[in-house]
Amino acid sequence: MVQRLMMRRILKTGVWLGIAAWFVVILGFVSATADQVLCMRIDVVLSDTLSSRFVTDSDVRAMFRSEGLQLQGYPLKEINTRELEELLEKNAYIKDAEVSYDVSGRMEIQLEQRIPLVRIMPEGREGFYLDTEGIVLPLSTQFVPHVLLVSGHIDPADNSPGTTQLQEIFRFCTYVAEHPFWSEQIVQLYVNRRGEYELIPRVGAHQILLGSMEQWELKLRNLELLYNQGFSLYGWNNYSIINLKYTNQVICTKR
Repeated sequence: MVQRLMMRRILKTGVWLGIAAWFVVILGFVSATADQVLCMRIDVVLSDTLSSRFVTDSDVRAMFRSEGLQLQGYPLKEINTRELEELLEKNAYIKDAEVSYDVSGRMEIQLEQRIPLVRIMPEGREGFYLDTEGIVLPLSTQFVPHVLLVSGHIDPADNSPGTTQLQEIFRFCTYVAEHPFWSEQIVQLYVNRRGEYELIPRVGAHQILLGSMEQWELKLRNLELLYNQGFSLYGWNNYSIINLKYTNQVICTKR
């Protein structure tokens, strides 16, 4: 009985050793085959194409050509995927790049684009975008996103103590973009010479004076109450100016 059990164990061990040896041979064959595979096809996969179309398939291929990179028809083992990712991530509009390939000779390039939040148009200066992470992006000649516009007296080089002007704008626009009502109602901010903000609404022929960014969330709540409770009774076009400069009150000027 003991002898039979030992024979079974020896047999099982032999079977498993044989399977392991077979896997080693197969993996070695696959590895040797992969070393000989040529790059036959390149697929570019772009994320967030509904909200961001700064980069196209053609742009990616043009970037490779400008660097003198020849990929198709060359062995995959000679292609440094990390170098390709670093090259792609130098593009201001690309947040992240992942390059991979398989034994069929197909290379896949997955790109995550930056998503524009607001367009900044300083008076007398070249405009730019801030993305959803506060990163500055240049204007694009091939894509103009429909985002909030901020114009007027804006100094991108403002490094004053505390909150800088761009940080104020970024926080305010992030809140507006994520708010179900304000994202539809506020279409533009204007910064006057005193550094005070004016809001331009989509609906209603009135000017909204926000003043400074101090307690802007409270000011917007007061304005929303006016819209919901006051304008629903008296109409949207009876006032020419809505003044929110004073935190605890809303001053309306009739036409």
